[in-house]
Amino acid sequence: MADKLIVRVQRCEGPGQPSRWEEFHVEHRPNANVISVLMQIQRNPVTADGKTTTPPAWDAACLEEVCGSCTMVINGRVRQACSALIDHLSQPITLQPMQKFPLVRDLTVDRQKMFDALKRVKAWVPIDGTYDLGPGPKQSPEESELRYVLSTCMTCGCCLRSARRSRRRRSSSAPPPSPRSASSIHTRPAP
Repeated sequence: MADKLIVRVQRCEGPGQPSRWEEFHVEHRPNANVISVLMQIQRNPVTADGKTTTPPAWDAACLEEVCGSCTMVINGRVRQACSALIDHLSQPITLQPMQKFPLVRDLTVDRQKMFDALKRVKAWVPIDGTYDLGPGPKQSPEESELRYVLSTCMTCGCCLRSARRSRRRRSSSAPPPSPRSASSIHTRPAP
């Protein structure tokens, strides 16, 4: 089965429903990502044992590791399916939904609580041209470097899976991993 991939997908019809595993055999295509593998399954939703099933549900939007909507657990690691290349994954490839969010169906979760948190703290800089924003507060190069890294957050939710582990390793001056960390650069004045 050298030209076939073994893909195990954790399936669940919805919140509170029991989950099950389904295994699929899909054609190996060099340089394919997990999204393209899911699309192959979607076109032909037949399990490895020959049973026709419903296509797995998942989210995807940008396919460029920018939006975070395709984030899922791939081989035990939370990451974006659009940038997870199958040639770099061990088999069987296991796909599960993120556990920190309410399940919608299969690999789709509801990440709305992150976006609500950003709204609650008004985590944006209003740039509508109606007033002069001025030069902004002064920042040290170290603070600027830290804040730039935080500003690259795409609100995917990966940090929520590893927050407990990261807290033990990070320095006491670094902010905790969370969607609000990125927003804090816009809401807290510089010291």
